[in-house]
Amino acid sequence: MLRDDIRPTEFTLSCILSSLSLLPVERGTLVHALVIKSGLELDAIVASTLVEMYFKFGLVDFAVEIFNKMVQRDLISWNTMIMGLADNGRVVETLDTFRELLEKGPLPDQITLVGVLLACQYGGLVEDALAIFSEMESSYGIKPSKEHYSRIIELLCQDGRPYEAVDIVEAMCYEPDSSILESVLCACAILGDFRLATRIAKSLVELEPQSSLSYLILAWMYEMRGQWGDVVRVKKTMEGKRVKKVIGCSLIGIRNTVYSFEANQLQHHGGRDIYFVLRLLNWEMEDEIDFCL
Repeated sequence: MLRDDIRPTEFTLSCILSSLSLLPVERGTLVHALVIKSGLELDAIVASTLVEMYFKFGLVDFAVEIFNKMVQRDLISWNTMIMGLADNGRVVETLDTFRELLEKGPLPDQITLVGVLLACQYGGLVEDALAIFSEMESSYGIKPSKEHYSRIIELLCQDGRPYEAVDIVEAMCYEPDSSILESVLCACAILGDFRLATRIAKSLVELEPQSSLSYLILAWMYEMRGQWGDVVRVKKTMEGKRVKKVIGCSLIGIRNTVYSFEANQLQHHGGRDIYFVLRLLNWEMEDEIDFCL
C-alpha cells in the first residue's frame, strides 16, 4: 500500500494496531509513527486502538498519555481505558476513570461495568463490587449479564465466601457455565467443604464431562480424608472417560520471535528453554538501560 503511494485510512491503521499484541513493541511504535505521519493521531478510532495496543504491551503510561490527549472521547474510548487499566491491575486508576466517566462522559454500558468489577476483583474490593453490582439496573439501567455474575461470583470465592456465591448462582437467571462452577468448586475445596464440593463437582461433570478439574479436586479431597478407595475410583473414571488434563500455555514475545511455554515445563524438562528466554529478556533490559543512559 505504502509502496503504491496509497494513504492508509483510520480503519486500516486501526486493524493493523489491533493485530500487534503478540509482536514486539517496536512494531507497534513503528505503526504509531505512521499514525502521526498520516495525521490521524487525534482520530477517535485510531487513538482508542493505540491506547488498547499499549495496554496489551503493558505500557500503561503511554496508553494514559494518549487517552489524555484525545479531544473527543466516545464510550469506546472510555471502555478501552477502563478495561486496559483493569487488565493491568491498576485498581485505583480504574475506579477513578469510572468516576470521571460518570461526571463527564456518556452513560456506562455492560462493558464498562465488566471492567469496573474486574478491577474490584483484582483489588479484593468485595463490598465495592457488591454495591456496584446491586445498583446496576437502578442507577445505570443495565441488566447484569452472565459476565457480571461471573466477576461477582469469582470475587466472593476468592474472598472465601463460596456459600454467598452459591446463593447468587442459584438466584441468577442464567445457567452457570463451567468457569463459574470451577471458581465455586475451588473455593469449596480450599475451605474443606466436602459435601458442597461434591455437589458442585457433579454439576460440573454434567456440564463439562471432559474437564479434568472436578475429578482432580475430588481425588485430592478424598486423599486428604484418607479415602484411598475413592481416589482410585475417581482416577479410573477419568481413564474410562479418557479425560485429559488441560495444560496451560504462556506466550512471550521478544523482538521478532514469540516463545510458547506449557505448564510445569520447568519441572519436567529442566527449564532450558525458559532460562534461555530469561537470558534474552535480561539482554533486552540491559540494552534499554544502556540506551537510557
